[in-house]
Amino acid sequence: MNEKLITVTGKGCIHAVPDVTRLELTLQSIHDTYEDAYAQAKSNTNSLSKIMKEVKLETTLPKTIRLDIDKKTQNEYDKFGHYKSDKFIGFKLDHKIKIDLGMDNVLLNKIVKLIGKYLKQAEINIGYTVRDPRPSQLKMLERAVKDAKEKATIMAEACGCKLGLVKDINYSVQEVHIYSQARMIHGADEALCCNEESLDITPDDLAVSDEVTVVWYLSNNVKE
Repeated sequence: MNEKLITVTGKGCIHAVPDVTRLELTLQSIHDTYEDAYAQAKSNTNSLSKIMKEVKLETTLPKTIRLDIDKKTQNEYDKFGHYKSDKFIGFKLDHKIKIDLGMDNVLLNKIVKLIGKYLKQAEINIGYTVRDPRPSQLKMLERAVKDAKEKATIMAEACGCKLGLVKDINYSVQEVHIYSQARMIHGADEALCCNEESLDITPDDLAVSDEVTVVWYLSNNVKE
């Protein structure tokens, strides 16, 4: 006898209150040699340590997200538009760093200005996240399962059936990013012009969601 089953995907949504201001710095530059590019990366790190000391924070607070040095070339063409060769441009340094702070716009303004002073090539992305995402992730899963059960119950009753035991739960474990971008600062001039008013950002709650698929047995009536 074939099993009578119902499969439903539930969605769990939550709104998390941000408690972390995240600065993500993109530091890109072109150098004649690989060694020069690597020296610039070390200089970037040293400058950030100096900035942290000036605002009385731990020098280990900035974390490198990406450090890549790649040989850059450019296609060369003759006067007829035919490809001739690749011209060496230099070694491109792509250095990305994040700094997680509390919700303090005065401190944020000081750091942004110092980045504009000491790291003139920096692009600064200001966003918001939560320090501990796990409670939010668990709450999303709970709501997703409840959502699936509510939907399955309604569909089963509409078919004249009753929801039975759970046969299977399918959940693809994935990293949930609880993050919202708020402001992009494109260079040193803009960073140096920032003040407490221009960075007085009140972030909205962070909306995130997750999904769970649940399979139930169905019975035609309570006695089965």
